[in-house]
Amino acid sequence: MPETMRVIADGPVVLATGFFDGVHLGHRAVLDAAVRSARRRGAAAWALTFRDHPRAVFDPAGVPALLTSFEQRLDLLRAAGLDGVYPMPFDAATAALPPAAFAELLHKAFPGLEEVHCGANWRFGANAAGTPGLLGRLGARFGFAVAVAPAVLCKGSPVSSTRVRAAVASGDLPAAGAMLGRPFAIRGVVGHGRRVGSENGVATANITPRGTILPPTGVYAVSSSLGGAERAGVADLGWRPTFADARPESPVLEVHYIDFSGDLYGKTIDVAFRRRLRDERTFPSPEALFAQIRSDIAAARKAIGKS
Repeated sequence: MPETMRVIADGPVVLATGFFDGVHLGHRAVLDAAVRSARRRGAAAWALTFRDHPRAVFDPAGVPALLTSFEQRLDLLRAAGLDGVYPMPFDAATAALPPAAFAELLHKAFPGLEEVHCGANWRFGANAAGTPGLLGRLGARFGFAVAVAPAVLCKGSPVSSTRVRAAVASGDLPAAGAMLGRPFAIRGVVGHGRRVGSENGVATANITPRGTILPPTGVYAVSSSLGGAERAGVADLGWRPTFADARPESPVLEVHYIDFSGDLYGKTIDVAFRRRLRDERTFPSPEALFAQIRSDIAAARKAIGKS
């Protein structure tokens, strides 16, 4: 049996399907419905997703900047109360599967599959020809039903990953947070900087974001979970314009956590963007920059309610 056809779970299963980038409120409607159905049935609740965006196979240039890394997405899916997550391989052979073959694949991967939950716009099979209605008809052959979650509306329109990406890219963080059901966050590994902040009393955790969408450059009130506690901070996302000799190749996120001291080097952290404070600016001297940063810290305390 090929990798994509191996048995993943052989007991009773209710499956939520989708790429789930961002795991926003629309996705949560699908996931929550699957979990509720699984609990009623005494079945396991699983989600099926893909590691990479399906467009990476047939339109690499058209792959959007994603809201979440693969690891973030898995963590958010697990936090939704699922019993398992299957990151199904997606390659040219998978993309070419006719809808009927894809339905058979689901049955072979989950022999005890009782119900599939998805959104109305979910598509499957070659050329995205499969619809939820077609999957329901095909599933009848294998003993599973299909349930379509109603769209979740925000300001009168369905919540979608495309809308959330647009909100983040434009800097409309309140709109992005409303559709995500939480503040937008990026994940990264803390690297070593030049210690200029430490020498001036505002040590920073330096992260070079990779592979996910970013809000506009600027200074933000942020928060992260560090050592089991939520910590407020102020972050500059951008190009270090005051230091002409230290311009990075891509935007860097430099986070100062308020009233925190600890070694974060090498740690993976999620930085949640809570509020935009100001544009990134070039200052006439490092001293002027650090005086502004101290004002930014006070603004971040107020924005996040830390005083």
